Amino acid sequence: MSSLELVCEAIRKRALLEFLYHGKPRVVAPYCCGVSRRGVDVLRGIQVRGESTSGGLGFGKLWTIAEMADLRLSDEAFTPDDPVYNPRDSAMTRIYCAI
Repeated sequence: MSSLELVCEAIRKRALLEFLYHGKPRVVAPYCCGVSRRGVDVLRGIQVRGESTSGGLGFGKLWTIAEMADLRLSDEAFTPDDPVYNPRDSAMTRIYCAI
């Protein structure tokens, strides 16, 4: 299964994703996956645990899928509850899958 397929499966199942991003472990609730304005596949999600370069957790961030390492689906589910989430994410020119 490709990383893109795994991300969309996590969105469909409402399962957390775990991965390394720039060497830092992340646990993310995935909300939307598509193509960014730069033309790369990205994930919009909310980081719930792990390390963060920006120091922020609990709000929507974009991750480049090609830069994720050791991507895996967690057994832990989540309930989508981001009040500012927009399934028509303006940072994406094409959306593959979304909550």
